[in-house]
Amino acid sequence: MSNTYNMHPYHIIYNPYANRGGAERYKDAFVALLKRAGEEYILHETTGPGHATAITRDIVSLGAKYIVILGGDGTVHEVINGYAQVVDDAICDVVFGIIPAGTGNDVASMLRIPHALEDIAVAAADILAKNVRSVDFIQSRQGIQTMLFFSYGIAAVMVQEMEKFKTKTKFSYYKSLIKKIFSFKANTYEVHYDGQTRTLRADFCAVHNCIHAGAGMTLINNAVMDDGYAELLMVENRGILRRILNFISILRKRIHKQPNVQIVPVKNVIINSPDDNLCCIDGEIRYLNRLELEVQHKAIKIFGNAN
Repeated sequence: MSNTYNMHPYHIIYNPYANRGGAERYKDAFVALLKRAGEEYILHETTGPGHATAITRDIVSLGAKYIVILGGDGTVHEVINGYAQVVDDAICDVVFGIIPAGTGNDVASMLRIPHALEDIAVAAADILAKNVRSVDFIQSRQGIQTMLFFSYGIAAVMVQEMEKFKTKTKFSYYKSLIKKIFSFKANTYEVHYDGQTRTLRADFCAVHNCIHAGAGMTLINNAVMDDGYAELLMVENRGILRRILNFISILRKRIHKQPNVQIVPVKNVIINSPDDNLCCIDGEIRYLNRLELEVQHKAIKIFGNAN
């Protein structure tokens, strides 16, 4: 079986449900590019939540080297977690490609991979040329990894609210956020970082490795994916009016300039959340009262150009 996988260097993990089924056109276009280039591939179609993690775990264990993620941020999240479950020093040559085809493509945005179907040849160029760069991911002692963010507070309840929607779009995020601005109750968090301990009542307490979240909302203005740091984002609760002003500042890409906002670069951070266990990780809800996070510097190889 291992030899079979080595004969087919590109393993495409394809989420047919991404972008409300629109990912199929991306799959067809990418496969056409592979065929034109004379490349061999195996297509792995996911069937539901968690399947991409299981697929990745299996094919990496069998010796897969090139894995292309064709979907959105949720599929990227599952694949990275499947990889982290089996990776060790003996398996260090796995390289991931991303063909962004989801509703949320924040990882691709950070890597400057275009999202539009008509730009798929550009998105695939580094994959076909086998240009490789290394990027960071955030690892938790709770056994969950992310290339994007862990988030408590209003962002988590916003995502939970979105689970009621049959169709999820960029505007769904804003609709949910506007609704929660007026009903959300702030929680208390104890945060340990850089030898400091801070206790605060906050609307938002998160650790980001990215600029955007929520399908394009700008939260961290200067995040990069390969500097060895994540950004600890703390938005202190100062009432409804300040919360509304913060929402406006997100629309204007100026949340980092608000008086109740603190952004701190960190390599390690612990968040204790005694009265809030609702945690959003890359758009997925988990129930955790404590996070112990560490940045793994340049621990993931990605097809892409660092320039």
